[in-house]
Amino acid sequence: MNNAILFFFDISIPNIKKINNNYYFKYLNSNYGIYLYERNPADIVDIYNLNMIVLKSGIGYEIILTKNNEILFNYKNSYYILMKFPNVNNRLLNYNDVINFNFEINSINNIDKSNWGTSWENKIDFIEYQFNQMKSKYPIISNYIDYYIGLWENAISYFNNNIDFNNKKYICHKRVNIDMDLYDFLNPLNFVIDYKERDIGDYLKSYIINKNYSLSTFDNIFNRLSRNSIILIITRVLFPSYFFDLYESIIVDKKDEQEILEIIKKN
Repeated sequence: MNNAILFFFDISIPNIKKINNNYYFKYLNSNYGIYLYERNPADIVDIYNLNMIVLKSGIGYEIILTKNNEILFNYKNSYYILMKFPNVNNRLLNYNDVINFNFEINSINNIDKSNWGTSWENKIDFIEYQFNQMKSKYPIISNYIDYYIGLWENAISYFNNNIDFNNKKYICHKRVNIDMDLYDFLNPLNFVIDYKERDIGDYLKSYIINKNYSLSTFDNIFNRLSRNSIILIITRVLFPSYFFDLYESIIVDKKDEQEILEIIKKN
């Protein structure tokens, strides 16, 4: 990677640390990350433009273009992106961070994820077909998957029958959870376009799954929101992504099936 940075950016870095698939270094008293880009290459211009909006607020990453003014560079047949870390003290995300992340934007088609009903219907059809081919290998999942498919279908129905599609759209995130830190939250590689309630709902869902909570906590939140916002948040909470994210890790990444019992305990 040292030679790639020299070639693409004319920067000589003697010490680069690799953590998982990414690389990190310090240069001129600033911290930088070189991130493996795993999204559709066609989306990178939209992601770059969204990041410029966040960066103007003073809290974002700075994407460093190559010497040929390209956003991505190719290293060992994979795309990477170089970014300067934001000037924030890193810590775990909290609810106020999610609420206060307000960047309204007109829809960008490539990364607009606001049509939850259609995307969820397509995905659930695939999962039902996929699991029917292998359910004998996963007896624990087989015993419980219909319950979570039912939750999923209820979320789709609730969304399709209640949503006002005139809601404003914002810069949001592929996933938000209580274990996320500010660096991950501000990383533009996590950005999508959606209703703001996507992030709020995902954060609250993670809170419900992982923490003790009281109804008064949610009363205080919902009392400040419109009816349409509450509908979107409930839809997002109802959608059992926590189960199917782990399901995918078990099926694809070969995690131990027993891990899903921790989710099932919280039914």
